[in-house]
Amino acid sequence: MSAFKQLTTKDVTITPFDTNKGFSFTGTAMTASDVGIEVYYGKKPTTDFDYANPSNATGFVYIQNTSGVYGNIKQLYYTNYLSSSKGDLAPTQSIIPGVTREDDRFEGPVNTPRFENYLQSSLVQERHFPQGSGADGDLSVISIPEKLFGENIVPFTFDVTYTSSGGLEYNIVDDGNGNLVINSTSGSFGIYGTSSYGSSVYGEAENVGDTIGQIFYSHGIAVFTTGAMASLGGEMSASLSNLDSLSVRFSSSLRIYESQYKCTINENEFQFSLNPTLLSGSLNDVYYDFVTGSFFTPYITTVGLYNESNELLIVGKLSNPIPISQYTDTTIIVNLDI
Repeated sequence: MSAFKQLTTKDVTITPFDTNKGFSFTGTAMTASDVGIEVYYGKKPTTDFDYANPSNATGFVYIQNTSGVYGNIKQLYYTNYLSSSKGDLAPTQSIIPGVTREDDRFEGPVNTPRFENYLQSSLVQERHFPQGSGADGDLSVISIPEKLFGENIVPFTFDVTYTSSGGLEYNIVDDGNGNLVINSTSGSFGIYGTSSYGSSVYGEAENVGDTIGQIFYSHGIAVFTTGAMASLGGEMSASLSNLDSLSVRFSSSLRIYESQYKCTINENEFQFSLNPTLLSGSLNDVYYDFVTGSFFTPYITTVGLYNESNELLIVGKLSNPIPISQYTDTTIIVNLDI
């Protein structure tokens, strides 16, 4: 049998905290139905037909157009960085309000960015966007689905290892400020030659510490805009088996909320039990003598939380029955993580 007591807002505490989980995928494991990591190739269009050309497909599960990938990445993340790697600024004016509108003063020009490009740090960002012809207009994207990265990829945890068709192994990491940098290479620091995905040389000398792209933690998007990694998507799109040369590691972050319900039984409450086994066997409406004595104390075994419609939502079982004190308050804390 049960006894009920109304909780107030003072009895409920909700505390947020962030949880992290690490992931590591290699090769075709990235395309599994419960994973869904995509590697896209972006290429600067030369004609309007490129946007509809079926031969310009890229991706493994959610197929995209290479020109569309190029345009989307440009619009979302690089529109402030087309004429300068430090950012294109536009002059604006600031208004200094007066007592009346006639007293307002305008000061300027003040140079500010034109677009929102999702800066990942308060530091001055430097971004390079490929705008040349041929392979000099290539970029590659690793797209991680939200079901894996949660609310964001944890800074300093993104790690990519890639072995190029020329046999060179690259290890790329994020620097915590939204940049992708070369952490190590297994051979020469440069790749020279003609790209399979363009007509010009697609790699210049690349050294450990060089920035070769950006990562957008809250979007699960890593963009490679320079060097050999810019043509990564083209090689991956050519054949699914090429994924065996790629591995991706990162940690996700997800905020969960712990609700704590404080159930307090005052010393004068719940001192009588409704358990039917306490009724006398011969007289069903009379309790045994020991139940009515001053030393009798009911025990608590289960706590249930109900909504305003009297529907049971949560059940908490105590590891051991505990007696309700006749002299002090008894408090039971119920924790719920969601």
